[in-house]
Amino acid sequence: MMTVICFIFFLFLDVSMIGLCAYCYSGKENWQEGMILGIHVPREAQQDPQVQALAAKHRKMFRRFQWLNLLAALAFSALCFVSIGIGIFLWSLWCMEYIFGILLLGMAHQRQMYAIKQQRRWYEGECRTAVAVDTRVSAMAGRFPFSWQWHLPALAAGLCLWAFPGIRGRFLAEPGEWLFPLMAVLLPVFFIALHICLAKRKNEVFSQDSAINETLNRLHKRAWTGSIIGADYASFAGILYLCLRFLWGETLDFADYLFFCAADFLGALCIVAAVIRIRQRRREILEADRTPVTVDDDEYWKNGWYSNPNDRHLFVQSRMNSTSYSMNMARPAAKWWVAVTGVICVAAIGVCLFIAVLFGQLEHASTKLDMEGHTITISNMLYDCSFAVDDIQEIQLLEELPDEDFSRTNGAATDRLLVGHFEGESSGRTEMFLFRKEKPLICVKLPEKTVFFNSDADGETEEWYEMLRGL
Repeated sequence: MMTVICFIFFLFLDVSMIGLCAYCYSGKENWQEGMILGIHVPREAQQDPQVQALAAKHRKMFRRFQWLNLLAALAFSALCFVSIGIGIFLWSLWCMEYIFGILLLGMAHQRQMYAIKQQRRWYEGECRTAVAVDTRVSAMAGRFPFSWQWHLPALAAGLCLWAFPGIRGRFLAEPGEWLFPLMAVLLPVFFIALHICLAKRKNEVFSQDSAINETLNRLHKRAWTGSIIGADYASFAGILYLCLRFLWGETLDFADYLFFCAADFLGALCIVAAVIRIRQRRREILEADRTPVTVDDDEYWKNGWYSNPNDRHLFVQSRMNSTSYSMNMARPAAKWWVAVTGVICVAAIGVCLFIAVLFGQLEHASTKLDMEGHTITISNMLYDCSFAVDDIQEIQLLEELPDEDFSRTNGAATDRLLVGHFEGESSGRTEMFLFRKEKPLICVKLPEKTVFFNSDADGETEEWYEMLRGL
């Protein structure tokens, strides 16, 4: 089950990410909004042989990049059926390669396009305004986005899970369960911060007609903040559902996680819908505009990224994707941001490598039984259980686990192995060191808990059972 869940999750994520990037980044080799490959040029530049060659090269490389990465993503997702650990590690490396690759591809061709512009001197004779301001739109900017206060009901509901001692105590009673109410608070806080950042983004000037500027800026801010509100409530609904299941004393099963994923998927759809709406409406409005404002700030984009020491903004709209942002590399904060991001990426690779090793151990680990004096120790991977012979109340050799629900509180559950701490519906506190497909299994009842374990070696479980009975 774990293998299938991982495969479906990665498959959906890969196809969604590649498809959305294909939608947002495609077509930049055509003349759009006065630019080709993110550089302002006159419309007749489309007929230039050098520009046509670069546009064809970009189109070919972009499509090849997309298809190759789609095949690689599918292959790494399918590796989950061979080894979950290796699949997660290679998928993480691929994800970083894809993100940086699509950015570097656009930067390289943007620099080449700027070089062609300089050779043709296409900036001569046009207005070289680096910054345009529409004071009428600036005065109305506060009315464009939805209020961030729409997030407060979700935040209040999340805080209620911690405000009442009875509810808080239920989550703190078992290891790991406190993560769910914590996420119920952190998610709204994250979306509030993101909402405020998007609402405060600077207004853009597209046309000499203030009505067009007003329409487009309202479109951007309303679509983004509205989608953030929708994503917040969808994600919150999923995590709140899991919290309520815990409060009702239910054991989470595949259907519960499926509902949680469906809620997150609905939130992702809100973001995707905003991206599609912004791009379509923006193109329709700007293609009909007969009084565009020519803003030639390509000098600040000549290296493939934005660097303008006279601009106080840290984030600006990306040239290659109007729904994304680039950093102003002339600002010291941008350099720190890049450095921190690099450290986070290295740390993420380290975490993924640790997870890969952990899953690798799960796929090859063996259970051991050791006896020292009158103390018996059962161990597997990072988990062990020790008890005295005198504490054994009952020993049974079973063909399968008792017919009751067991919820994992701290441990691992894969298609091969159950190891760690569990809570049984009837058995209560339980520790398991079980290979799912191996039979029989040993049940040892102690005063405060029950231990289930077996071996993956032929006949070893029966040998342990006879040894324990002899004691």
